[in-house]
Amino acid sequence: MKAWRRDGDGAACAMLAEEADMLATLGRQVLALHRAVIDRRAALDDPVLARLYPTAYASEEDAAEFRRLASSDIAADRIRTMTRMVVDLETALPAEGDERDDAELQIAVDAEGAEAWLRALGEVRLVLHVRTGQDKATLTPGVTDDDLDQLRDVVDWLGFAQGTLLEALG
Repeated sequence: MKAWRRDGDGAACAMLAEEADMLATLGRQVLALHRAVIDRRAALDDPVLARLYPTAYASEEDAAEFRRLASSDIAADRIRTMTRMVVDLETALPAEGDERDDAELQIAVDAEGAEAWLRALGEVRLVLHVRTGQDKATLTPGVTDDDLDQLRDVVDWLGFAQGTLLEALG
């Protein structure tokens, strides 16, 4: 991925098709977490969900009431934001059969899209950061130290993407 640069009131960057595909896949996975919150299927003891939807009150009763009243609205807003990033990526990806992992894609977003991307990138980073910091015993069986190292590299790459987008807009 090349650094984001200012483009009118928004920003633009270039990334490889395989990078765009990976980021779209990660975005869809985070979307599934938010949909689980709306559907009330979310595992409340999941460390990722605890970070995405932290307890709002010290009292467990007040926290549960807040969660009941607000979580769906918060999740819906996050779904809208993440969907914007995923759709932008999917639109830029080559059509099936034309795929080339080494193809450089141009991504351009307006000011509203840039704001959505900043938030979405932050959420994906948070999810991966929490997962890579978990005790390996709580992760999917078969996850190796190499897998976790690769995910940490992705977290760093996402930090670059988010940081250069913020700089481009500044």
